[in-house]
Amino acid sequence: MWKLLIQVIILSLTFSCSHVELSPREYQVGAYLWQQRSGEYQALCYQAYNLARLKLDRDLENKHNKKRAIVFDIDETIFDNSFSGAYDIKNNIPWNQKSFDQWVTLSQAHAMAGAKEFIEYAISNRVEVFFISNRTIDQIDNTLLNFKRLNIPVKKDNLFFMTSDWSKEARRQEIQKKYEIVLLFGDNLHDFDMAWDHKSSDERKKIVDKKSREFGERFIVFPNPLYGDWENSLPKNIDRKDNLIINP
Repeated sequence: MWKLLIQVIILSLTFSCSHVELSPREYQVGAYLWQQRSGEYQALCYQAYNLARLKLDRDLENKHNKKRAIVFDIDETIFDNSFSGAYDIKNNIPWNQKSFDQWVTLSQAHAMAGAKEFIEYAISNRVEVFFISNRTIDQIDNTLLNFKRLNIPVKKDNLFFMTSDWSKEARRQEIQKKYEIVLLFGDNLHDFDMAWDHKSSDERKKIVDKKSREFGERFIVFPNPLYGDWENSLPKNIDRKDNLIINP
């Protein structure tokens, strides 16, 4: 009798689970948990900023014809926006620009580990700090408020936000007219060089190989499993699982 009852319960649970409607972003749950909960993610952020300080100290020993500058991306490089995506996942909301825009207006992003301290250190050494972001120009004030809440010193004139051009190359070149960019920080490859703009996944990896010596030297990369150009570079119109590589 008990065996039969247990079998009925198991079959019932199996049937129920097979009919659970998952969030459209269910596949990202592990990524969000890792970013929000793991000590490894926190450690990698500290590692990136500690390495950057070593590289900056070394560069400060050199002379440049122009004043030094550092260029940062913002989202998932200085700001942790995982709270916004986590809210959407828990409420079965597919990612959309409007949802992210609403998050930006709250100005509630947290600073990533090591970000504030490094920016303060750079400024204390008379290094100009710029921010090139694909947030839109109408989001500048809310972004400045977020920086203020985190006590991170930022000049409004040093925010280069997106107008019509998604590529960051023109904005980097604008800074390079007056400054020597000694370090670039980002979580997306296009934060560093236009060579990665609009490339396939395989092309992006080949360019990474060609520029391998730049990473940890001039390019400081942060982990971001949540979103990014890497997703757009994958083949379209196929199941995400079909992109997995299982043959070494």
